[in-house]
Amino acid sequence: MTHYGSVSRRSFLRMSGVTGAAALAAACAPAAAPPAQPAATGGGAPAPAGKAAWEQEWETLVAAAKKEGRVDLNWILGGAGGYQKCVDDFNKAFPGVEAQLTTMASGSLMVPKVIQEHQAGIYSFDLLFTQNQHGDLMKGPGALQPIKPHVFHADALDDKKWSGGFASGWVDKDKSYGYGFAMNAPKVWWMNTDLVREGEIKSANDLLNPKWQGKMILADVRSGYTSQNSTAMRLNLGDDFLKKLLVDQNPTFSRDNRLITEAMVKGQYALATGVPVQILEEFQTQGLGKNLKAFTMPEAATMSMGHQVWATKGAPHPNAMKLFLNWLLTKEGQTAYVNSTRENSRRSDAPPGDPTTRVEPGQKYLWLGGNDAMAPEIEKTIEMGIRLTTR
Repeated sequence: MTHYGSVSRRSFLRMSGVTGAAALAAACAPAAAPPAQPAATGGGAPAPAGKAAWEQEWETLVAAAKKEGRVDLNWILGGAGGYQKCVDDFNKAFPGVEAQLTTMASGSLMVPKVIQEHQAGIYSFDLLFTQNQHGDLMKGPGALQPIKPHVFHADALDDKKWSGGFASGWVDKDKSYGYGFAMNAPKVWWMNTDLVREGEIKSANDLLNPKWQGKMILADVRSGYTSQNSTAMRLNLGDDFLKKLLVDQNPTFSRDNRLITEAMVKGQYALATGVPVQILEEFQTQGLGKNLKAFTMPEAATMSMGHQVWATKGAPHPNAMKLFLNWLLTKEGQTAYVNSTRENSRRSDAPPGDPTTRVEPGQKYLWLGGNDAMAPEIEKTIEMGIRLTTR
């Protein structure tokens, strides 16, 4: 959801929790065999009469992916059933290519795992779905490969179908590694309406009311759920606002979105960040959590691209990786995505995933996700948050 630039060694180690011993152990692990190279689809061979070159390449790619038999995906947001539904739609569309989904609670868990495996020559995942600050951290030591050369499907590349054109989705400085396909104005704050009255919180300053001391549970300060809107509030209200919110209000912090959601559902806290709609819906199907309500405040309103797709260097199933990537960016793939996750797509021909978080014309937002110009500010927020909350 967020993006920031260079990260200090100390900041990275705090984020990842990687010790020298752990890195050495990973480096000494037995290396897996290098993956096969992608099929040379398309090539210089002429397309059959009446068939476009990309269509011939697509048919060749599907056949090559079926020979590999699977593609491994790692998606941030532990336990979110919505991503599995999207994966299931792919599996139905391409029998013989089984997409396997792994979910993690946060990027601070994904980053060290991917980097350590890269250093040890281990290949566990093909595609990663995370926020741009995590993509940048993995890109630095060479654990990722550009995905731009792999996107060729005519529907995926159709400028007219993407808000701002296809190229505006690139979120990394090289405009080739990470691609953002969603566009949301997220309401990342949640209230338990049994504990918070309607209209009681109208501005960010209302969060500083002493009555909320010890009654907040927030996603880790490195998480986009907290760092995005915290950056907006810091820029609108000043650096001192962060200390008042993150220290004086004595919130609880967690990297586990499911734990946060469950604590809110049980009424253990009044306010939270880090409650994914997908996880909340699992509780609501059991008749729980109907008293939770998402909200935002003018000083915290942001706009971002949500999670982006990245590819590992040494992807173990290069053809299946390329197939899933292209499918995901078509109308069919984006429709499957929004129907599963309730996110909103940048594609104009995909249905709305969540009308309440659509970007509204004329509304003022702080543009964070994918915005290199905001990178230093988001980094500053995260560094400040770490320093304030490390006791």
